[in-house]
Amino acid sequence: MGKLKEKLLNNLSEAQMEDIFGISAFEYVELMEKYKDDSNYVPTEAEVEDIEKMVEDYYQSKEFAEYIDGLDIEALNDSMVVKYTDNDILYVLDGIAGPTLKSMIMDKLNDVWNTKRGLF
Repeated sequence: MGKLKEKLLNNLSEAQMEDIFGISAFEYVELMEKYKDDSNYVPTEAEVEDIEKMVEDYYQSKEFAEYIDGLDIEALNDSMVVKYTDNDILYVLDGIAGPTLKSMIMDKLNDVWNTKRGLF
């Protein structure tokens, strides 16, 4: 029954499962089954060591190395740079808007910011 369940679970060969999971899908499901229903379950020291070993093995794996090599750090950094600062906006508004319009625009921009941050 285990092999049938394994095949139905993911349609991968045993070698493919070994490459992807390090253990078979069936073993993985059986391992996770222990934690599914009991939120008060405390893993044993041996189980914690097994999990830590699995994590360490993943960090040493070819898959993780390829993932890290595929990251473009410059693109991530560029995406976090603010396009316009508050001072840039205030400078532009000073040149084209009166105090009332400037205040209305800044209030709207603050509303947008607060909404993005989940404050509204």
